[in-house]
Amino acid sequence: MAVASLAAASFIMLGSASASAKDHADWALDFLDHTVSNEFAGSDEKCFMTWEEPQTLSVDGETVQVPAWSGRTKGACFFVLSLQKAKGYTEQDFLAFWGVKSPTSDYIFDLINMSPATGAPSPSPDDETHFRRVNRALDIQKGDVLAIGATSTYAGHTVIVTGPAKEIFPQVMPRYSGTRQYAVPIVDSTSSSHGCVDPDSENNEYADSRWDGPCTGGHMEAGIGTATMRVYTESASGLLLGYTWSVTASNTSYYSPLTRPYRIGRLIKLPDPQSTEPPPPPP
Repeated sequence: MAVASLAAASFIMLGSASASAKDHADWALDFLDHTVSNEFAGSDEKCFMTWEEPQTLSVDGETVQVPAWSGRTKGACFFVLSLQKAKGYTEQDFLAFWGVKSPTSDYIFDLINMSPATGAPSPSPDDETHFRRVNRALDIQKGDVLAIGATSTYAGHTVIVTGPAKEIFPQVMPRYSGTRQYAVPIVDSTSSSHGCVDPDSENNEYADSRWDGPCTGGHMEAGIGTATMRVYTESASGLLLGYTWSVTASNTSYYSPLTRPYRIGRLIKLPDPQSTEPPPPPP
């Protein structure tokens, strides 16, 4: 399998679950609406999420009873655990179709990057990534996944898009000739704010839900929250260019695809969960 050769290096705690009529974006927002405990996972900490019912989980080497709507997450595992809940997947399902049990943000970026664009012919079954690349801001929709690849100084990040992109008028610094700017609503798990609330700002509609207090003197509550990122496109073609972490005006916030690469992908042709029942005995 082509995707199995990609490297992976994070740990998430996955259990079996029944498939849901809601998608991963719905469940991500549901968790935020009901959350009892919302922690950010450190580099060596395992991720976990519980939903309507408490669960007995192995956390940091101890078996503990975790209350309903409790989680410890970061970018990639928050997306994966939300998808697990929506589809009823286990670790073995992700291993079967992505080649790893717990994809990192950089791995998800690679999957999307090697995927055909939306509308292009499907790859062979052996090369199916279950993503399609979204190349235009106007095509972005709820449930899409924005993955930032790793660099020598950055581990990457993953966010879930919660709605269509909205063109920004008037444009916010940094402005570049021949480009358009779009606000992309997201939900993710991070310790770095996607924007603050400033009483004198015109852009409070784009503030990060985890920010508490004014821009100067306020602070960030790390974990799961909603926010807005900004993407740039070519004016003529509408094709995606770089991005900024927030819509906050700044002269130095723009990341070009060469500086910090990103891709937006749409999940497609996801297989049904594998049966967790033992196989029948031989005849």
